[in-house]
Amino acid sequence: MIKYYIVFFLFSFMIQTKAQKYSPKQIDSLIRSTTALSDKKKSLEIGFEAYRQSEKINYSLGKLRALNSILYDYQYLGNDKKTIEYANRLRKEAKQEKDYYHESEALISLSYVYAYSSFYKRCDETLEEAKVVAANIKGDQYYEIMGEIYQCKSDLERLKKNLDQQLHYDRIALNTFSKIEKPKLRDYFLFAQYLNISISYVDVKKNDSAVYYAREALTYSKTADDPIRTINATFGMADIYFTIGKKDSAIHYYKKVLPLLVKTNSPSKLEIIYNNMATMYYQLNDTKNYVYYSKLASEITKNNRASKDLTVNQVSNDILANEKEEQKGQLFLIIAGFAVVILIIIFFTVKLFFRYKKVKELKRTTELNLIEEYEAKLLEKQEIRKIEKEQISSLHISDDKERELMKKLSSFEKKEQFLSPEISLSSMASTFNTNVNYLSKIIKKHRDHNFSSYINELRINYITNKLRSNPEYLNYKIAYLAEECGFTSYSSFVSIFKQQTGITPSKFIEYLNKED
Repeated sequence: MIKYYIVFFLFSFMIQTKAQKYSPKQIDSLIRSTTALSDKKKSLEIGFEAYRQSEKINYSLGKLRALNSILYDYQYLGNDKKTIEYANRLRKEAKQEKDYYHESEALISLSYVYAYSSFYKRCDETLEEAKVVAANIKGDQYYEIMGEIYQCKSDLERLKKNLDQQLHYDRIALNTFSKIEKPKLRDYFLFAQYLNISISYVDVKKNDSAVYYAREALTYSKTADDPIRTINATFGMADIYFTIGKKDSAIHYYKKVLPLLVKTNSPSKLEIIYNNMATMYYQLNDTKNYVYYSKLASEITKNNRASKDLTVNQVSNDILANEKEEQKGQLFLIIAGFAVVILIIIFFTVKLFFRYKKVKELKRTTELNLIEEYEAKLLEKQEIRKIEKEQISSLHISDDKERELMKKLSSFEKKEQFLSPEISLSSMASTFNTNVNYLSKIIKKHRDHNFSSYINELRINYITNKLRSNPEYLNYKIAYLAEECGFTSYSSFVSIFKQQTGITPSKFIEYLNKED
């Protein structure tokens, strides 16, 4: 039904654009309509038209949103040359408008091109620049951008074969996206991150976790009428099954997503499917299908390789040109800076000479005043803490609120969100849309723990269950087990493990090995 609505909407739009100017609201609606289109060429046409309409009425935000939509479409289609062009264009226009959100989006898109063109250092530098720009953003957009930055960092570490760091950044991204307050926006980014983290778990040979997160992504994709989300989820599911060697399931999902990808003309994903299908049919001794998919793979690989060579050359030239400009600017800054430093030294030398006597006279009095002020502040803090403790103990939570928090607490445990090393009482309270005092009291009342011991118990129970149910875990290093269940400190993990179980992790593993 929605497809017919979009077609009707676009047809009406094309007729009216020739006769009138569109309002900002109509332009925004037009750009949003592209997300429901699987035909990215049609989506590009709409993006360009939305940009032209925004220019007519001088709608700056509309131009940025249209450029971002165009950039996303070229990125999805694997057209790196156009991705670079429109990322730089979006970045320039966003800077002029001081739109930090769209400037960050442009930098992240450039980072992906740098990463997949093997310019790792440039990618890392661009991501750091995006973080600096994102610091000016507030609310959901901040968590959206920061989550995307960590997603890209995960991809970068995967390309560099740093698998532990890859999973580390994926977990941070998942935790960051979970802080988004708007449900639809949060679900969209959690869906994307479930796909990413499933790939990371495959890379570290944790197939059960990989399949779990891939299925979560597939479930999320069914809740929204978004063909691109469906394509990505189905492709991700197929890719996981291929990687872990489940050929029948992989072929099933690849065949399901293949006609959709042919329609959207996504060359990078098609190349993966054709190569993987050829590999599986070869292993299954199916000569007919092997020859068919091998031919398709050969053709698309040749085209993609030519396109990638052009991209690498362009990126290399862009980096060299930027470095020359930076060197010129740095030389000017060095000369100017040197002159300024000399003037500053002369100025402050004179100024300090005259202030020296005055400072010396005030020094003793100032020190006495600081000591008195510190003691007064210390007493004030102690009094405030005393009052806060009394307030917490007397807190009254309504039955409805208590039931709501308990439901969220159960969901938190079921989804194993306690595995995030970044979890804190304040972040958890923010996610639950409550305050830390209420949450502390609920945990104390229903779990008989303070926050730290509650999280630690969940993590230790998780890892002991893994050790009992999955023999593969018995071969992992203790440091890896610590990171797997959310601890950032090896010594803390061992200490807390012993507190809960009565023995050290290594002793626990030794007993389980004997039982086997």
